[in-house]
Amino acid sequence: MKRCVLSLLLLTLLLPLTGCWDRTEINDVGFVLSTALDVEKDGQVRYSVLLPLPGQMGGPGGGGGGTSGDKSYYIDSEVGRTYREAQMKLQKRMSRRMYLAHRRTILIGEEMAKRGIRDLFDATPRSPENRMSTYMLVTKGTAYEMLQATPRFERFPSEAIRELAKYRAFEDMNMKDIALGLSSQGGDPVAVYVAVKESQKGEKTSKEIELKGYAQFHGDKMIGTFENETAQGFSWLHNSNTIESVTLMVAEEHLMTLNVYNTKTKITVNINNGNIEYLIKTMAKARLSEDRSFYDLSQMKKMIEVEHTLSAYIKKSMQALIDKSIKTNTDPALLGTYIWRAYPDLWKKSFKKQWPDAMKDAHFTIQVESDITNTGLIYENVTKERIDE
Repeated sequence: MKRCVLSLLLLTLLLPLTGCWDRTEINDVGFVLSTALDVEKDGQVRYSVLLPLPGQMGGPGGGGGGTSGDKSYYIDSEVGRTYREAQMKLQKRMSRRMYLAHRRTILIGEEMAKRGIRDLFDATPRSPENRMSTYMLVTKGTAYEMLQATPRFERFPSEAIRELAKYRAFEDMNMKDIALGLSSQGGDPVAVYVAVKESQKGEKTSKEIELKGYAQFHGDKMIGTFENETAQGFSWLHNSNTIESVTLMVAEEHLMTLNVYNTKTKITVNINNGNIEYLIKTMAKARLSEDRSFYDLSQMKKMIEVEHTLSAYIKKSMQALIDKSIKTNTDPALLGTYIWRAYPDLWKKSFKKQWPDAMKDAHFTIQVESDITNTGLIYENVTKERIDE
């Protein structure tokens, strides 16, 4: 009797179970690896996608975009009044449904970035397939041209872009980071800025992707770029966990290259009688990677001289970023946020409406302390002539 009751109970439990009624076959899906967004002369949006071609990918030794005659990916684009309209037009001529959950990069053309990017943050988060962790980059020229790059190291241009986006020489920024910059109190967003560069003196030329710096925004509109020294100043002032390569002239005759890592920056703000005072303290660690001169770093006074030179360069770079921010009336380092957090009532009453214009009257004190932690396996060039004592 117990067995009959148990069997009947098990059969009853099977009744509410359903089969796979809404399955999606992998052969019916096209995986979008990267999206490029540009603006046309008539104001319409150009929506471009890069998708792999499963039939041409082959094994690990198969040719990629820059290594064989047949590309293992497909690029197409369409225009529309909105992002979704252009996407739907593109979908109508694809035999597979575009699937965006595996997309890792969104490229914004320079002209579109100058027009404004805020509307993109409405179209993208509405679909659960779109990830806010997707890297967003601004391209020099059109984003469509970036998809047509032919990097030799990667099978797909999108993979090269993704690897560069998370490369520690620059701060990796995804859609969420840029959205927070757009919605923050007293600050402007920035985005990684990339360009296409032809390889030099190679057997076969290729169009490689190069990190240029950061795209500078005022609100949601791009107004310029941070490159070289200013880009490094932004990374250090923004307390980014990056590794920067710096070449310095020490004591006016010793040319050295150092890798600056593990930089910690602390910013405090104080307001006295309406005057804004920022205190910026930076602790930096560095490794010596090359010395073009015979500079004996086993001597402590020489090591201290290198550290002082590095500290002066870091301070100069951060000051250059602050000066450019004041000149362009922007706040990429989110300095206004420190006032909002420390003095919320005063921020709302006195500074919110006139920020970042009020930055020009602020006083900045920058203190940098550098520490050379490693000179490598040697203190000086191994070929230096030894003097017999």
